[in-house]
Amino acid sequence: MATLYQEELRERGLALVHELQQHGYKTALIEDSFRDYMVKLQIAAQDGSDAGRLILYYSPKRKEFTLKTHEMKDKQLAQELETLWHEINNTTPPEDLDLPVKGYVAFVDGAHLNGLVGYGTVILRDGKPIAEFFGRVLDDQDTRQVAGELAATLHVLDWCEQEAVDAITIIYDYKGIEQWATGGWKANKPLTRQYAAAVRASSVDVTWMKVKSHTGVKWNERADKLAKKGAQQRV
Repeated sequence: MATLYQEELRERGLALVHELQQHGYKTALIEDSFRDYMVKLQIAAQDGSDAGRLILYYSPKRKEFTLKTHEMKDKQLAQELETLWHEINNTTPPEDLDLPVKGYVAFVDGAHLNGLVGYGTVILRDGKPIAEFFGRVLDDQDTRQVAGELAATLHVLDWCEQEAVDAITIIYDYKGIEQWATGGWKANKPLTRQYAAAVRASSVDVTWMKVKSHTGVKWNERADKLAKKGAQQRV
């Protein structure tokens, strides 16, 4: 089964394999690793041992590729490859996100893997992680990862109400999370109408903050990983 933007990812992935080999790195495209918007590259150390994987993402909206190194076993090698990636593409590494120093912050994300949808969230208090949630979304499979994005957000609000937290900053990478909640986008489907109504009915005071997906924001990447784990969870 073909995945979204598989051909674009294959073309760029093979080009990256060639570029890295030209710089002396042993790498190969992992043919069975294609997922929607992403593919992985295997990296070998100089002695031929497994050094981990690079993950290449494609954003059709921005028409750009980004590279992640969190599955690399050798962190020094990961840094070298990340630096080389920015040199090859004439880009600069992402800046650290300016998070609130005090109070509660939640990172939310959704994932769609092999027809399955998951959600993931990380909650911080005063900059330190205190809770994580992930799971499968059994309804609204035709919305791909959107159902996961919205489920993650609603789980955060439920957690806040259970823990008597009256205010939180929710950080997301899918624009609809805020737009449907605030009325910026019209909720035309049952899923988005139910989501918008639930957010507005919540007593939690939410501050919304958007980040670009797969750009190295630590806790956003963690929420993404949890969402993928949730999609694969047995029910």
